[in-house]
Amino acid sequence: MSPSGSIGGGGYQDGGPRMGFPPVTPVAKHLLLANAVVFLLTFALSFDKGVHSFVTDTAGLAPDSWRSFAPFFPVWQLLTYGFLHSVNDLGHLLFNMLGLYFFGTMLEGLVGSRRFLVTYLAAVVVGGLTHLIYSFATGASLPAVGASGGVLGIIVACAALQPNAIVYFILFPVRLKWVAGFIVLMDVFGILVGLRDGRGSGTAHWVHLGGAIFGFLWAWRGWIWRDPVSQLEARRARAAQDHEREVELKVDDLLVKIQREGLGALSKREKDFLKKASQRKK
Repeated sequence: MSPSGSIGGGGYQDGGPRMGFPPVTPVAKHLLLANAVVFLLTFALSFDKGVHSFVTDTAGLAPDSWRSFAPFFPVWQLLTYGFLHSVNDLGHLLFNMLGLYFFGTMLEGLVGSRRFLVTYLAAVVVGGLTHLIYSFATGASLPAVGASGGVLGIIVACAALQPNAIVYFILFPVRLKWVAGFIVLMDVFGILVGLRDGRGSGTAHWVHLGGAIFGFLWAWRGWIWRDPVSQLEARRARAAQDHEREVELKVDDLLVKIQREGLGALSKREKDFLKKASQRKK
C-alpha cells in the first residue's frame, strides 16, 4: 500500500484553527513504536533476500497463500500485514505514521484508548478482508502490507464524528470531511483506473477503501462508542449478581426446610452447600 496524500494535524484553540503537534496519546504512541520497530527489523532482514521474502510472505497479506493453504487460511496475516511496510519506500511508512499520529491521537482523545484500539485494528482487518475478496473475485495476486487500512479507517471515523473540524492539508486549513473525502476519492479513482486498464497500480486501493468504509460505518452507526471490555465486565458483574441471588434463594429454602423438618432432613449435598455458602459470607 502507499499513502493517499500528505496530511497534517490541527485543531481548535480559542475558537480558531491552529497548526500544531498534539501530544501523542498512549495507544497511538505504542502503535507508532510497534510500526517503527517492525520496519527497522524488516529493513535489517532485507539484506538477506531469502529471509526477508520468508517474513513478508508469512506476515504480509498474500492472496496466493490463502489460495494455497485453503481451508487452513493464514488468518494472522489479517493483522500482521498492517505492521509491515515497504523497505524500499520510506514514504510509505512516513505518511502512514503521520496519519496515525495526527488522527490516531485525535480519535483516541475523542473515544478513549480501548475504543480507538478496537477501531484501528478492526479497520486493518476489514481492509485486509476487502483486499482478499477482490483478489478472489478477480484472480489478482497483489500482496498487501502497510497500516493504510487502519489509518484510513481512523481518518474517516474522525471525519464522521467531527466533520467540520479544521485540519491542515498541505499547509492549508480545510474541514476534515473534505480531507477524508478527497483521500477516499483518490483511492476510488485508483480502483477505477485499474478496472479500466485491467491491471493493478501496485497500490492496494481495496485495503484503503475497506478500512475507510468500515471507519465511516463504525462511527456513523455509533458502534465506535461500544467498549467491549466494559461490556464484558458488566455481563460478568450481572452474572455474578444473578448467581448470588440464586444462592440466597436456595439458602432460604434450605433454612425453611430445616425449620420445618429438622437438620437431619438435609442430604449431604445440601449440608455441603450450606457450609460453602456460609464460608463465602465470612
